[in-house]
Amino acid sequence: MPFDLAAAFREQAMYCDALDSPFTAAILRRAADDVDADGWVADLLARDDWTRADAAPLRWTGALHAAVLGGRAPALAALYPPQRSHWDADAVFAAATAAYAADPAWFAAFVTSPPQTNETRRAICLLPGFLAAAAGGGPLHCLEVGASAGLNTNWDRFAYRTERWSWGSTADAAPRIDSAWHGPAPAVATPIVVASRAACDRQPLDVRDPEARDRLRAYLWPDQPERLERFDRAVALAVRQGTRVERESADVWLARRLAGPLPEGVTIVYHSIAWQYFPADVAARARAAIEAAGAQATRSRRLAWVRFELDSVFPGDRGHDAGDDLADATRFGVDLLGWPGGERRHVARVDPHARWVDTSD
Repeated sequence: MPFDLAAAFREQAMYCDALDSPFTAAILRRAADDVDADGWVADLLARDDWTRADAAPLRWTGALHAAVLGGRAPALAALYPPQRSHWDADAVFAAATAAYAADPAWFAAFVTSPPQTNETRRAICLLPGFLAAAAGGGPLHCLEVGASAGLNTNWDRFAYRTERWSWGSTADAAPRIDSAWHGPAPAVATPIVVASRAACDRQPLDVRDPEARDRLRAYLWPDQPERLERFDRAVALAVRQGTRVERESADVWLARRLAGPLPEGVTIVYHSIAWQYFPADVAARARAAIEAAGAQATRSRRLAWVRFELDSVFPGDRGHDAGDDLADATRFGVDLLGWPGGERRHVARVDPHARWVDTSD
């Protein structure tokens, strides 16, 4: 069955509405109408092999926002939030049409790459898993796969603040991570010492490069200033810390990083909404590398796998069959697999943008 691009735009608009971005939802619906009419959006995204995982609608919105941020489309920028708090989707789409007509090659090049985001707020969903993994004592060795620009490799340097508990940095410049918290608080008294940290991505972005920084920022929705502020603070932190992400496929990188004896303490492999984008063979080999390392784990050299993903990405592990109605695109969770033993622990049920976290089972 051919991929329905217009339907994909309308589906993404529905998610944007649900995730409090009415501006992005409105322009996505306008673009869906253009696809139905075989307009320029259809021409820009003319491919026979799109899949849902390719996130074509987000590539398109990212291209528009990047053109705004990079000064390529001043007329469009004048109609975008935050310049306009009251916007007109038809006027925005008309300006986008003009921007595309002025430089179609740039837009075509931009949408060839998949969306990359570092949603720093997701770190608050991972934190309970990290603290649980650290409970056995010893230093932490953190390995993030699908890390994009590596902003969340600095998770222990963020300031976590909820109405019920707080943890982390007290520095004014630290990224502030909040969420509506339901259920038991994480084990915030657990001492944390991160002895090493590393990350990989097939197409990493270096936030020291203004163009790469704008590309990453472009995938955030322009009518959500709090996300943009967190991003800016996390970028500044990453630059101060000299954060680096290695350019390598997750399976190859993990096989290399996990070869040989594990270090003293606990090695934590983690990711957030990344595994679903791995090709099946890459995901299988990456999992095999983790499980092989887990088989060698001891009480003093432990391994933890902390995962923030759709249930449908790990259907058997999450207790649902692939295709189960409960394991659809609205059901996200965080879980922890720990070795020795390979025991799985439910950590939280979460919102995809971490607006809420529910740690009750």
